[in-house]
Amino acid sequence: MLGTFHRLYAGFIKPPPAGKRDDAIRFGLLGASSIAPIALIAPAKSHSEVVIAAVAARDRTRAEAYAKKHDIPIVHSTYEELLQDPSIDAIYIALPNNLHYEWALRSIRAGKHVLLEKPSCSNAQEARALFTHPLLTAPGAPILLEAFHYRFHPAWQTFMTRIHPDPALGRVKSAFLQQYLPRGAIPDNDIRWRFDLAGGAMMDFGTYTMSCLRQIFTHNQEPLEVLEAKFRGLSTPPSGMPEPDQIDQAMTATYRTADGATGTLVADLAASGGWWPLLPRSWTKNWPRLGWPKCEVELEEHVLETSEGGQVHSVQRKVVIWNHLAPSVYHRVDVQDTHTVREGEKVLKTGKESTQEKAYRWPAAHAQVGQGQEWWTTYRYQLEEFVNRVKNREGSGVWVDADDSIKQMEAVDATYRKAGLKVRPGTVSDG
Repeated sequence: MLGTFHRLYAGFIKPPPAGKRDDAIRFGLLGASSIAPIALIAPAKSHSEVVIAAVAARDRTRAEAYAKKHDIPIVHSTYEELLQDPSIDAIYIALPNNLHYEWALRSIRAGKHVLLEKPSCSNAQEARALFTHPLLTAPGAPILLEAFHYRFHPAWQTFMTRIHPDPALGRVKSAFLQQYLPRGAIPDNDIRWRFDLAGGAMMDFGTYTMSCLRQIFTHNQEPLEVLEAKFRGLSTPPSGMPEPDQIDQAMTATYRTADGATGTLVADLAASGGWWPLLPRSWTKNWPRLGWPKCEVELEEHVLETSEGGQVHSVQRKVVIWNHLAPSVYHRVDVQDTHTVREGEKVLKTGKESTQEKAYRWPAAHAQVGQGQEWWTTYRYQLEEFVNRVKNREGSGVWVDADDSIKQMEAVDATYRKAGLKVRPGTVSDG
């Protein structure tokens, strides 16, 4: 318990300050966002090569208050003014989804590196236009990273090694991913309920679950076929909201790979119920629902050996990671191997081997062993790799490349289409 409090305090509340180097990367923030303090401002405090130098917002008064609260020395009146500031090296973009493409491209044109909040764009057409832009494929191009922060933490990478360790354990057979916010956590007037701003559950929690699913199945099994997609719409849309019938408050979708593996994701921004059997369903169906983010993977049963007498020894693995989005607070990787010995159709013996793992730092088998601290958040590990790329250092090897970001938005678009909803609108759109 003390370890949890220490990681929470050092990672999110008061990170140990680091002395800043003269060649530190100077970040400018586009927007006075609520996510930046967790995603960049706090992680930067413990990084000697990162300085949060400037912020710009549509409301200068708000930007000034934000700068004062977070000790940011420079306030710009407009986004463009910040981009033209020669003292700024990199831009952090946490604007509404529909503005990601425009301001990421403007930042790249201004010669700035970009850390871009997910989803990278409003739709796949925008993603293709952005990530294949000649300015990003030229020698010495700025760095652009879509901020799927969970990937950079040792917990997720440990989970991945348990489902893709070696061919002897079989390929992935099925996957299930869930991510909830309890009902009432997001106010009715939040931008996540705005279709014109590229909102919806699939563009928020859904993009995380989609990213995780694609990681689990690996790139060589794409594109994923969307077998089914069902959404729950807004029960009481605020008045004046454009096209409220196009907003998904929750999305459940099932996919299939070319070799027959299946995966299901559940993303809910207003979850309720789920208290049974603790309390009757009739009492609790509208209560806010709580639940850890979870990824559960089952591998195919695989033959380990066949004896001379015809007995067959096989194993089937199941792996679950809990709380992969905030693993520095708490997480767990459960591995269960079920061994079965058969003679023909007859089961002679079964047995289970179970382990539980945690990985707050890189494990001994990883090239980065000893790097990082137990209290480093996913965002702090992500920032480490962003700086390594800008500084042209090797780092951990974990990254989200251009092709990955494009395929991510293609999968999101395909899910919306299967659900009977429109692809999110943007500056560039293919419907």
